[in-house]
Amino acid sequence: MNFSYTAIDARGATIKERVQADSEDQALRRLQSQGYVVTALQPVSGSERGGAAAGAGHAPPARGFFALGGQRVKLEQVAVLTRQFAIMIETGVPVTEALDALREHADSPAIARALSETLADLAGGKTISQAMSAHPRVFPKLYVDMVRTAETGGSLDETLNQAADYLEASLEMRRKVSGALTYPAVLLFVALGVLVFMMTYLLPKFSGLFGKMSANIPASTRFLMAASTFLTTHWWTIPLTLVGAVWGTKTILKIPRGRDAVTRIVHRIPVVGDVVKKVAMARLLRALGTLSGAGISLLVALETAGQTSQDSVYERAMSRIKNDIEDGLSLSEAVRDARVFPPMVCQMMAVGEKSGRLTSVLVRVAGFYERDVDARLKTLTSVIEPVMIVVLGLMVGFIAISIIAPIYSMVGSVK
Repeated sequence: MNFSYTAIDARGATIKERVQADSEDQALRRLQSQGYVVTALQPVSGSERGGAAAGAGHAPPARGFFALGGQRVKLEQVAVLTRQFAIMIETGVPVTEALDALREHADSPAIARALSETLADLAGGKTISQAMSAHPRVFPKLYVDMVRTAETGGSLDETLNQAADYLEASLEMRRKVSGALTYPAVLLFVALGVLVFMMTYLLPKFSGLFGKMSANIPASTRFLMAASTFLTTHWWTIPLTLVGAVWGTKTILKIPRGRDAVTRIVHRIPVVGDVVKKVAMARLLRALGTLSGAGISLLVALETAGQTSQDSVYERAMSRIKNDIEDGLSLSEAVRDARVFPPMVCQMMAVGEKSGRLTSVLVRVAGFYERDVDARLKTLTSVIEPVMIVVLGLMVGFIAISIIAPIYSMVGSVK
């Protein structure tokens, strides 16, 4: 459910925004945990909810890139923007002048437009976090939460540097994953291209020859000839099937139950599932450590970190952990009860809580998983490459033998 609220923040400014929660009590607790004094809170009707463009940065996180107004903003663009913003603030440039300079030199029209609107909101009396929260596709919720904390007593340049560090670490992890998948994807594309070429161009030339010579055609050749005839006469089924598969996958992933089912299936795939879970944990723990280091309350950090994981299983687990902490459990106890994290993570969190070094522990554990994922991806890639080459060779060899066998049969009958 969505609730509209009016509240007073720690600086005495009046805030009128929206928050998402399961109940009014949960929404009130969530706002109070952010240091707000709530003066009005009421549910938002369906029509109002649909008309709200962006409510206080509670828009769903982007998957792989940030989209704005139909244009795509890449993660590396946001990371560079954040680092430049931090450097300018650190050297004493006023916030408005820094944003204006970044707007003038922005490579993306979407970022330039978001910065222009942010400057207009600042001129209208809004705080930086309030202005940025109107553009969640450019300034993610993690970003806005950290800036909001800096406004209430932190150091903005230090906070922005922490946000830039987080974005750069996330970008590095994404590059490693995409890099590991590039070569297998290229091999798969080549294999499909070779298959289509042989089925639609090479085999039809031999089909007429085999029919005229009345050759003894093996079952494998007859199967390939039938498949070749189907592909040449119904070629439109190939793009239609691809479009349908992409559309169907996107539709399923938009449904919570469908996304949960797909995530659980992926988690059960040998080797691949383990890598996917560790990527999600690395993202989650780094986000939680970054937010904790920026001084953000644990409840807000848990909610934001869950969204950052981009994994429905861990998002739901973080929601349960947050509720358990509200009921009085410690973080390590709530994480242990969630039963989705390895015992090592629970033990290190407990040590971090007792020693008062939870932030550094979370960041170090995230770094451990990032290095582990990197090593596993390299191993997985080294195994996939020869397997793909063997599969490609077997596929081409099967087609070649299916063509050569009838030719030998014709030669034998001539003798």
